[in-house]
Order: sequence, then structure tokens, then C-alpha cells
Amino acid sequence: MKIANSMSGRQRTYGLGIWALGLGYFLFYAPYSGLTRALSRGLLPAIGGPVNGTVLLPASVAALVVAMLVFITAMGWWKFAGHRRVFGISVPFPRRLTFLSGVCLATIMGTTTLVFTFAGVSIVFVLVLLRGGVLIIAPAVDLLVGRRVRWFSWSAMSISTVAVLITLGDAANYSLSLGAILTVAAYLLAYFIKFQLMSKMAKTEDQDANLRYFVEEQMVASPLLLLALVAMAFVGFGEPAIGFRTGLTTFLASDAVFFALLVGLLYAGLCVCTTLIFLDRRENTFCIPMHCGSSMLAGIAASYALNIGFGQPQPSAPQLTGAGLIIVALAFLSPLHHLRRFAARLRSWIGLRNRFANVAPARMKAESLGSVVGSGRVLLFVCSGNTCRSPIAAAIGNAEIASRFHIPVESLDSAKLPAVSAGISVTVGSPMNHDAQEALRLLGIPVMPHSARNLTVELAQEVERIYCMTEAHRNAVIGMIPAAAAKTQCLDPNGDVEDPLGSGLAAYVNCARRIHSLVRIRFDEIGLQAQTQS
Repeated sequence: MKIANSMSGRQRTYGLGIWALGLGYFLFYAPYSGLTRALSRGLLPAIGGPVNGTVLLPASVAALVVAMLVFITAMGWWKFAGHRRVFGISVPFPRRLTFLSGVCLATIMGTTTLVFTFAGVSIVFVLVLLRGGVLIIAPAVDLLVGRRVRWFSWSAMSISTVAVLITLGDAANYSLSLGAILTVAAYLLAYFIKFQLMSKMAKTEDQDANLRYFVEEQMVASPLLLLALVAMAFVGFGEPAIGFRTGLTTFLASDAVFFALLVGLLYAGLCVCTTLIFLDRRENTFCIPMHCGSSMLAGIAASYALNIGFGQPQPSAPQLTGAGLIIVALAFLSPLHHLRRFAARLRSWIGLRNRFANVAPARMKAESLGSVVGSGRVLLFVCSGNTCRSPIAAAIGNAEIASRFHIPVESLDSAKLPAVSAGISVTVGSPMNHDAQEALRLLGIPVMPHSARNLTVELAQEVERIYCMTEAHRNAVIGMIPAAAAKTQCLDPNGDVEDPLGSGLAAYVNCARRIHSLVRIRFDEIGLQAQTQS
């Protein structure tokens, strides 16, 4: 019997959203790296010559600061940050550890742009150094924070490491200065610290916690980097200080400043995608190769664009070999290793969608929904005592169905609800837990009368699908009623929905939010929505 026992076991997920973020990262990173390289080499005719990295940074970081603040405001995410009252006004305020993570991110932001401007290294080689180091850091951090690393993540990480070693062997196509070495070292050290902080504070199924981390880190990182550049410009000495001063003064009136601002805007876009990829609840050894693969492929694309547009050298054979291996690594991270799972979901979706569509008119009203229930198309949620998780799921399920079929949830016939619940070991007649009721009210879900009941063979025969809160519940249902095996599955096939009993109202609210998200996914899979007939 499989019982979830660790944080990593509960948090496994196979959603595809991270792939969309990877594509977004690619679309931002390719022009960012290519444009940064073109500026540093003086390839753009309009700029009148090369732009040193220290000159480029201030304007690009200023654009980054503005872009990130506008993005967070437009998304309405400031509410997720911690707040303190300053002179009687509530203002967003980071926690101590997110402030430290923001310092690390500021270091990463500065070194990322700077390293592309060093002479003697190509875009692809720079990416191999940066991403190769991060790939090695990933499993180390997972082991330090106690996250489970799955086989396909180990496989992708191993293949990516081989790709890095092959590219590093291409010694004839690069040279490293002391400044470049120190920049790369600062970048990797910052990521090593950041990943540990992020893994402890976020990377969970609680999106509020993830967004709080995102906002608090971002509100520190880019403004801090800009302040540091200003300070170094007017207090520092040597070539770097001269470059920063130039970037903050005469460079702002040059023809190249537009491109520097564009570099900052592109970096803001890739920074959003990067952070959200890293905040995915899967282990770092999954998320980091996903990020590294996207950036490596973006680097290859940027290199060829510079070759075609400006006659710059093409990536060497070892570099292309490394990129090819990165593609293989990404295949290990893709849904291909869950092909049977997705095929089963597709078959279920097609079959159930057709059955529901047969009874759905242009806009299904309560009477039509009643015919669905009367035909046995009822969805059953199962937990242990039927006083918390399963009644929460049933209440959410009924509210979601009412919304999808455009009817008031109050109009549902309480004797013929389309979503019902039961338990494995129940004190019959027990009411829904008080905190469970309060959690539903806080989420705006109507609380209907509830009386706990045991799962029976008759009930299992009447329903279309049985959704269990844990794998142990699923095994118990199948053990009791073997004939129901085909229609019994976990509400989250990738992890248990843990019991919040005794953990306080906040835990119940988080549990209800997770169940709401999962219910929507399961209903989408079976095509549960009103159909418009032609």
C-alpha cells in the first residue's frame, strides 16, 4: 500500500504549465543574450562602437526595475507580500530570508548580463559555464533540504552534465579572464544560497506562499542592484566604477541607450519565467535542467542569429553536441515518461465527454442536470471519516458544476446532488467539521447540510467516478469493491490530499484551495461543462 510520507511525495505533480514557462524563457532569452552580445561587440551600426558591460548595466537594470514593479502591480500580486505599517501606512515588506534571497538574485542579475560582455567567450560557452554549474548545484540542494529526486530528474541532470563536459572540452574556442572567472563564481554561489532559501520558504502547492516569495524577492533584487551600481559608480574606483559612472551619465544620451533599455525589459521577462520555473513544486533537479535546457537552446538560436546577421562564428561541433544532449535531457523531463497516464486520461475524457454531451442542451438548466444525476452520472468523493476532506470536495464540486451549467447552486436538489461524498470508516451521522465549514465559507462556497455516511457497494455502483483523497483510500475502496476499480482514482493522482485535522483554520483553507484546483482539473478531464449545440 502506498502512503505519502514526505513533503516531496505529497508535492509531486505532472502539470504542463512549466513547459509554457520554458517556452517563454526561450523567447525572452534568445533576443536578450544576442542583443547583449551585439552591444558588447559593437555589431549594431547605430550605436557607434562596442558598449562595455559596466556601461550597459545601469540603464538595463533601471529598465528591469520599472518592468518588474509594473508587472507585479498589473498582476495584483502586492497583496501576497508581507506588510508592515510605516508612519501609519501599510507597505509591502520582505521577510529576512527573502531579503537575503533578493540579495542573491541581485547578484545573479548583475553577473548574468556582465558575463556576456567578456571577450574571448561565446554565448554558448558562457551558458555552459553558468548552466553547468547550476546543474551540479541542483541535486546538492535537493539533498540538503530533503527533497526526493526522481529517476527522470537524475537522468536529465546526468545527460546535461555530460553535455557541459563535452562543451568544456572545446578549449580551442574560448579563453577566460580572471574577471570572467570571478563573475561566474559569484553567479553560482548566489544560486547555491538562493535555491536553499527558496526550497525552504516556497516551492509548494500553496500558490500564495510561492507568490509571496516571488514578490518579496523581486521587490528587493532589482532595486538593490540599481542602488549598488549607483554606489559603486560614485564611491568606487578603477575601471568598473568609471564604466558605471559612464552608464549613469553620458551613456544615457547616446544612441545605444534604447538597446540597453530593451536588454533590461527582455531580462525582466526571462526573470519572471525563470523564477516561476524554479518555484514549481517539483524538485530542483527537475526544474533546473528545464531552465538550463531552455537557455542553452536559446543561446544556440542567438548564436546563429548573430552568425547570419553579423557574420559572427557559428557554434562549434562540441557546442552543438552539447545542445543536442540537452534536448535529450529535456525529453526525459517531458510527459513522455507518463505516456500511459496521459493516454488513460485522454480515453476517460473522450468517453465521459460524449456521455455528458448526450444530455446537455444549449444551456443546461437544473432539469437537465437532474437528468444527468438520475442517469447515474454522479461524482463521489471519498476520505476516511467523511467529515472534512470529502465533504469539502463535494461542496466544491457542486458549486463548480452549478457554475459550469449556469444555474444557482441553491437550486440543486439536495436529494439528487451531482457531487456526493462518503467515508471508509465513518461515525455515521457526524456533521461536517466546523473548520471545514468555515474554510468553505471563506472561499465563497455554499455549505449544504451534511451527515457522514459510509461507502457502500450500492453507492459505488450508482456513481460515474470515485475520487479518493489518498492512495490509501483508493486501495481501500478497490479492496472493498473490486468492481469499482476502473472508475476509482485519486483526486490528485500525483500525491495525497493530507488531512488538516487539528492543524488550524489556515490548514483547512489551504486544503480547500488545493481541492478546488484539483476538482477543476478532474472536471475538465471528463469534459464536465454545458455544451452548445449547433
